[in-house]
Amino acid sequence: MLEEGQNQREIAQKRIKCQEIMEKGEDDGISALPDCLLLEILSRLPSTKDAIITSTLAKRWEHLWTSVPSLIFKHSNHSFENPNSSSDFASLVDKTLTQCRQLKLKKFQVHTFYDIRFESQFNKWIHYAISCNVEELNLKFLGREPEFLLDQFLFINSCFTDVRLAGCKLNPTGAISWENLRSLCISNVNLDEDLIVKILSGSPLLETLVVESCYGHGQLNIISDDESESEANDIIKISAPTSLSPTQCTKLKKFKLYTSYYVHFQSQLNIWIHYAIRCNVKELDLEFWNTDSEYEFILGQIVFTSSCFTELRVEGCMLNPVGEISWKSLRSLSISGYQSLDEDLIENILSGSPVLETLILNNCYGYNRLDITSKSVKNLVLRGYEDFSYVECEADIIEINAPNILSLTIDHDVSLCKLLLLNVSSLVKAYLDYTCTKLTTPNEVEEEVLKGCIMNLRHVKELELGYLCSKAISCLQAKGFILPSNMKLRGVR
Repeated sequence: MLEEGQNQREIAQKRIKCQEIMEKGEDDGISALPDCLLLEILSRLPSTKDAIITSTLAKRWEHLWTSVPSLIFKHSNHSFENPNSSSDFASLVDKTLTQCRQLKLKKFQVHTFYDIRFESQFNKWIHYAISCNVEELNLKFLGREPEFLLDQFLFINSCFTDVRLAGCKLNPTGAISWENLRSLCISNVNLDEDLIVKILSGSPLLETLVVESCYGHGQLNIISDDESESEANDIIKISAPTSLSPTQCTKLKKFKLYTSYYVHFQSQLNIWIHYAIRCNVKELDLEFWNTDSEYEFILGQIVFTSSCFTELRVEGCMLNPVGEISWKSLRSLSISGYQSLDEDLIENILSGSPVLETLILNNCYGYNRLDITSKSVKNLVLRGYEDFSYVECEADIIEINAPNILSLTIDHDVSLCKLLLLNVSSLVKAYLDYTCTKLTTPNEVEEEVLKGCIMNLRHVKELELGYLCSKAISCLQAKGFILPSNMKLRGVR
């Protein structure tokens, strides 16, 4: 009875406190937070439109959004069906900017379809952001080709630290001066060597450079006469800044090259990679879409003997080193894109990477055994195993011997009959979410494979199984198999 009376008194006190907040116009605990925290919350909403909606919550919120340091305007895809959507979007941005009270902007983002009718407004919006000394500028204009021409004032501003440009025409009439720029991402943009030299020469603090689906007209852009016009239009053509001196790019930390691949441009892409290595880049990310199944991008030998990398990610690339690998500083390696890796190559990689900590094999094939005895490798991810070479593969069984790894992930489709964990005695964490797609008797074999894996992981502190393993787990439980106490089911009903 005493406890019940105490609970009633606590409830009454809470009601009184709520009433006091309501009388002050603060109808929730969040509204009582200081402005700086509320502005931080609003700046994390998906768009400025969402932030404006909060003005209806209470008087406390009515004008709060006008001081948010991030302005994000996104023209939603479904609104394009409305013929007046572009006009409505432009009006929304104009109206919003007239009500804003920011003296300083952290982020300014505009994503919309390019419409020549609103080009002057686009420039006005950018002028506004620059007048607020915006740090992060993100412009994305959708269309078949880059059409929005950026004004010269954008190229001579030292306020930027992060710039992302997509679907824009970059045609500066003078030098570029981005004195504080640290990250640059350009996609669907026309590039030539002179422009690239201007960008990099005018960005002395640049650390991250991302080039996605760009094209241009440089000395290295050669299209053979036998190519059809439609094919030529789809080719991604970029020129590397061969005239830059090493002292102009020593601060580059991350370089990402993301483009489709045609065999005609093998030399161009290699020049870009050489440029990144000449900058002593720390993180190299290469992702190529192979447009011709007969040809793949072949990594040059210089990639295998560069000790500057700490993180390397390659997708759609053929790994065929002619000698030993020397990745003395590499800590994370990800290989993706249905690549053939034999055991000798894997051994070459491991022996040449003395400080490697994380190894990710994403839809690779060609090996029967992963023998990872390196004491430095702590994280192993086996994300699918699929042979797309259309050659009969004998790798029905893969053995994993990794006595020193602490974390193991096996997920996606594994085109095998058996998966054996030989020695994973140091494991602390494991996650299994795979399905065997190469089975003659799917149910029985898959169940036994999973049962064997679980039995070899009984010592692991954190063991999780995902949805793809749920059917086999249910069948095992129906047969009396008792799940170990350390096991959790993620996404399994």
